[in-house]
Amino acid sequence: MNRADILLILLLLFISFAPLLFLTSQTPDRLYADITVDGKLIRRVALSGHTGRDTFVQTTAGGHSNTIVVEEDTIAVTDADCPDKLCVMQGPAKKPGDIIACLPHKLLIEVKGSQTDSGLIPMR
Repeated sequence: MNRADILLILLLLFISFAPLLFLTSQTPDRLYADITVDGKLIRRVALSGHTGRDTFVQTTAGGHSNTIVVEEDTIAVTDADCPDKLCVMQGPAKKPGDIIACLPHKLLIEVKGSQTDSGLIPMR
């Protein structure tokens, strides 16, 4: 192996990792969480720019309740009266696509994000 072979290998390695620089820099401008009960949107909570700690109790039609905490840019279920408490064990959600579900109470919390579409190509 001579000097040209080493330079070629380094150049190919750099080119192969270059897309990672562009793909990881795409973060949503605004994060929010949609809280739905039985498929109906109950509340939309802004996560981006949220400071402090907000706590509220979401009561379902059967009289069951889930305690939801929004702290900084995360949302979590901290207490529930369901038998398995899987929604509490899921922990906080903070990235787009994160979901917290309480199946016995038909509660779904989904973190979503919106991006400005300045770099998007419109579909026809």
